[in-house]
This record gives sequence, structure tokens and C-alpha cells, in this order.
Amino acid sequence: MLLWLGFLICTSLIVYSGTKLSKYGDIIAEKTGLGRTWIGVVLMASVTSLPELVTGISSVTYAGVPDIAVGDVLGSCVFNMLILAFLDAIHRSMPISAKAHHGNILSA
Repeated sequence: MLLWLGFLICTSLIVYSGTKLSKYGDIIAEKTGLGRTWIGVVLMASVTSLPELVTGISSVTYAGVPDIAVGDVLGSCVFNMLILAFLDAIHRSMPISAKAHHGNILSA
């Protein structure tokens, strides 16, 4: 029971932090004039990829199991695609990619 409580607290903290990160990313983009796409590509992508980076580095250097690093990267990509597919299925009026700003093509 205590394990599940800890899991729910961590999940809530991650959701709260993610919404704040997105909000503050918009504020930084507005105040600096860099643009939302640039902030999303550089700031948001680097901050949200730090856990995979730490896992990859520590699994190779500390634990000596590079398979964990590869599984982490591929698993993260697959899970992100699953989230996009789920959101696309829920949002029936048009594909999510059609609503995205065309500036994202440059980063892709």
C-alpha cells in the first residue's frame, strides 16, 4: 500500500511539473522572442530527455549493461508514439499533426 502511495505522489508531482514546465516554456518564448518552436526544440526537449540520458550513461558506465540504454531509448520513443496515437484517436475532428504549427517541420 505504501508503495502505491509513493507511486501516486510521484506521478502527481510529474504531472504538475510537466504542466508548469510547459507554461514557463511559453513565458520564456514570449519574453525572449525566440519563438515557441525554438524553445520546444531546445529547452523542453533537453529537459525532458535528461532522465533517458542519465539512465543511458549509468547503465553503460556503472552497470555495464548497454542493452538497458538501448531499451530505454527505444522504449521511450515507442511510448511517445503510443501517446500521440492515443491522442489522435481521441481527437476525431482532424489529425493532431494538422493542428501543429508548421514551424515544427524544421525541427523534424
